Amino acid sequence: MHIAVIGAGGVGAFYGARWQQGGNAVVFVARGKHLEALQTRGMQITHPELSFNNNVEAMDIDEFLKNDPGRFDLVALAVKSAATREVGQQLARWFHTHGTRVPVISLQNGVDNEQMLAELLGPECVIGGIALRIGTHVEAPGVIVATGPGQLVTGLWPNRDQAVPGPAAQVFPELVRMAEASATPVIPSDDIRRELWRKLAINNGVNPISALTGWDTGRLSHTEETAAIIRRLMREAASVARADGVILGESDVDEMFRLVYELEPIKTSMLVDREHGRPLELDAICGAVIRRGRALGEDVPATEMMDGLLRHGIWVGGNPA
Repeated sequence: MHIAVIGAGGVGAFYGARWQQGGNAVVFVARGKHLEALQTRGMQITHPELSFNNNVEAMDIDEFLKNDPGRFDLVALAVKSAATREVGQQLARWFHTHGTRVPVISLQNGVDNEQMLAELLGPECVIGGIALRIGTHVEAPGVIVATGPGQLVTGLWPNRDQAVPGPAAQVFPELVRMAEASATPVIPSDDIRRELWRKLAINNGVNPISALTGWDTGRLSHTEETAAIIRRLMREAASVARADGVILGESDVDEMFRLVYELEPIKTSMLVDREHGRPLELDAICGAVIRRGRALGEDVPATEMMDGLLRHGIWVGGNPA
């Protein structure tokens, strides 16, 4: 397949590298010093099961949009959720200019990205995706450190029964085959919207408290007091999901907590962003739970507290940077 990865940070770089090693043609879209390093020195990924130190085709978004969309079978979107609308608008103009549309898979945090892309590009172009059981961060320009099996949960938006025929449905079987053949364990989902809520519950459970304390997921989930907070945060997200028509119960919370508990300890993306002085994805994680909770009449006090502390830069031990 010919694939473009927009947002070649930790997650985008890891999956794109897997796919390139699997024999696919991958273009990485990045910016700044990271882009410069990719273009001049190539990409290096350190992972227990992936040895990657290769040249890659990399460009910025403006150069990428000079291509004809027909060059690509798939666009993987791995930018921070705050950039989804801007990139989605750029892709919409790109499709319109060339009269060609390409399926787009989101590999982002939150439950709002696919809906936003569907509104901008048409639901028939959108594939939901979740990067599961993977911890990644850019250690230096062009250098990515990753751990975990790196599963891919994916499905047509918003679910198999309501998916609109079009580019996404046409390419989806090929995407699954490609990912499996590229050592990316795939979990196809008939209801990707539910899976996105499950992932949001996990993120809501561990990301904010990780950024607040500076602890990794292993220490958080194996310490009685913080484990209880994780469960409380997960339950709040699950209650909002139920109010939004997605059924998540206590058994789901148990399963999601167990996934965190048993996973090799990782730094959450929010903690990594805090350590590097980057904006935190609060709007996509805590914010999504809070906004829907208020709209649907669900109280989420623990999530609101975490969100408020982090928005004011209050955390244990001060700024680690």
